[in-house]
Amino acid sequence: MVFSYRFTGLLLLCLLSLFPAVAIAALPTPGSAPVNITADSLAHDSAKGVYIAEGNVVITDGAVTLHADHVTYHLEQGTAEATGHVNLLSEDEEISADSVSYTMDSQEGTITNGTVFIKSRNLWIRGETLEKRGENRYTADRVRITTCDGEDPAWAITGRKFDLTIEGYGTARHVMLETGGVPVVYTPFLLFPVKIKRQTGLLAPILSYSSRKGFEAIQPLFITLGDSMDATVYTHYMDKRGTKAGAEFRYMASPLSKGLFFAEGFNDRQIDDGTSENSDFGYSGTPNRTNTDRYWFRAKADQKLPGGFSAKLDIDWVSDQDYLREFKEGPGGFTDTQSGMEEFMGRTIEDRTDTVRTNKVSVVKSTHAFTASMSGIWNDNVVARSQDTNDTTLQQLPTLTVSQSRSTLGKTPLQFAMEGGAASFYRQDLTSTLYDGERTYILPKVYMPFTVGAFSVDPNVGLRGLWWDINTLNDATPLSGTNSTAVPEFTTDISTEFYRIFETESGWADKVRHRIKPTLTYAWQEHLNDTLYPTFDTVDDLDGKNQLTLKLNSFLTSKKETENLPVYRDVLTGTLSQTWDIQEDRETQQADWRNGLTKQPFRPFYAELAFHPASQLAFTLDGTWSWYESEILTQNTSLVIGSIPGNRFTVSHRKKRDPLESIHQHLGMAAAASYESSESVVTKLDLGLGQSVDLNLEYERDLLENEDIIKAVGLTYKASCWSLFTRFEESTDDTKITVGVELTGLGGFDSSYKPD
Repeated sequence: MVFSYRFTGLLLLCLLSLFPAVAIAALPTPGSAPVNITADSLAHDSAKGVYIAEGNVVITDGAVTLHADHVTYHLEQGTAEATGHVNLLSEDEEISADSVSYTMDSQEGTITNGTVFIKSRNLWIRGETLEKRGENRYTADRVRITTCDGEDPAWAITGRKFDLTIEGYGTARHVMLETGGVPVVYTPFLLFPVKIKRQTGLLAPILSYSSRKGFEAIQPLFITLGDSMDATVYTHYMDKRGTKAGAEFRYMASPLSKGLFFAEGFNDRQIDDGTSENSDFGYSGTPNRTNTDRYWFRAKADQKLPGGFSAKLDIDWVSDQDYLREFKEGPGGFTDTQSGMEEFMGRTIEDRTDTVRTNKVSVVKSTHAFTASMSGIWNDNVVARSQDTNDTTLQQLPTLTVSQSRSTLGKTPLQFAMEGGAASFYRQDLTSTLYDGERTYILPKVYMPFTVGAFSVDPNVGLRGLWWDINTLNDATPLSGTNSTAVPEFTTDISTEFYRIFETESGWADKVRHRIKPTLTYAWQEHLNDTLYPTFDTVDDLDGKNQLTLKLNSFLTSKKETENLPVYRDVLTGTLSQTWDIQEDRETQQADWRNGLTKQPFRPFYAELAFHPASQLAFTLDGTWSWYESEILTQNTSLVIGSIPGNRFTVSHRKKRDPLESIHQHLGMAAAASYESSESVVTKLDLGLGQSVDLNLEYERDLLENEDIIKAVGLTYKASCWSLFTRFEESTDDTKITVGVELTGLGGFDSSYKPD
């Protein structure tokens, strides 16, 4: 602060203890550090009760230092007057002025032709007369504010009726924004934060305009609720739609006990009923939306419980299928929610286009070898609920799972592991082919790992026991009632590893190690007629298994000696994998083939590659290849050059070919009504054009539909205390132009325009 409470004692003690002639003094004071005083001359007028210090006055008290040409202290009134090159330095602030008049007890005074500098925000406050009204508050009739250094700042704000409280807010009336001394923006009132510590208060408002919502204004309010929790509440005014209210609550009692809770809602004045007059308020490919009560509740929480138990909570409940598309950006929007949950909680939520949202609560107990959990999962089908149609979504209410990790059986070479559980499956609506009910299972396994020369062998045998009690739409169906079975299974891994170290004389590495690990896996499970048994998930998938998989992993790791510790980098990693489905190879009935059309015992060939030749260069690739249609089924390729922050270029290609589409074309069959195929290319460029200009480009194209998904270009100019940015973005659903300015230390002003 500019005048701290220590300054009161500093001036009082030093001025009461002046010595004639040039003096240097260190005065001990009860309960505080000594006060050091130097001046060219020190004098005392006992008749007037005045103490005077003249010439190069320097007074220090701890971290506070006062410089002035002349200091007068009136003992009876308790006031101090400093004139001539007054300068006060403290840990948080600096003040310079022609003169200062100060009252010790109340910490009030007047600063004439002065400047206050708040270090934490690089904020300069200049005025002809500044009034100090207590420890942390300043007022002035006329004032000039900026976060730019120098006598001629790039921008400044001038105003009247100025009132500022450190660790609070500043206000001013009749405010003018000047750039280069030229007035450019006027506002009758301005509120801005002056906070060093975390504190309750209004955040910067957000103003925008869109064709869907009209004029928008969002005003957040941040509320502290202690050292380990806080909240943000906000209102979102939409000219065409209504006013939305929302709240966010955060707490972190410990790394294992923390949570995020969000709630928002409003009454929408617009609907999407399929008519042309309301077509602007819906989205293509989704059902009509006739509800006006719109909301979104979401939460994630982790809680450490007594007795070694822990709990997790996941909630995601939205009013309709269009809501998360409608409110993608901004405070409380889907993007902020998704990134905030991933950063704070370590897990995220389904994509905004997913119409089935997961809600889950679980309690887990873990020991060294055992884990048990009880959970309930409700998969909310947003479309079925909002459209009031039949809902056949499978729920798990509740589920109990237990597992034991591999443990040695006494002094034998055998190891034992076990997993099992019980689940109650529920559907709101049943059909002739969709059922619900209860299932219990147990899967004990015995392992016997051993080595043969350079090879490691890890076989295991297990017996999967299953019990069901099934509810069907028609009790006469074969699956209705109770059923049980036991399914044996066997798996073994045979692997080895060999490597070679190469000495290099290159600058990027001293040594390079190449390691290769081949693994051969055989997996078998007894084949049962799965039409006779219920199937809810992979636990009771009884289609059988008889397959052999060969996988080859390769690692190229560099080592570079440094002054401290050696630096290792995985320059190249790769994986090749091929599975031979022996069961499919032996099937003679077309109906038993995996795709029902052609026999394909060799599964798609899989390859994965990651190449990092330098710290700012990376290439990744993964994909699958069909031997029978001779084409790529999936492919993800990415090239990254540079780093963030800084110059960075990325290009990626994604392809997904529906296997049925490939088979239909290969066999010359008629095409189906739709396929799950996609192919797109995405490029992004962040480029610094000199010291002050940044260029951002983004482009995404759908190669199957031959249409652009996103085209965007952004330009940012950055000065020492302000920045100007503009961005143009055109997507399949919207066109948006954004122009804004950010004043360092005071937030930003931006304008968004979305053409119809």
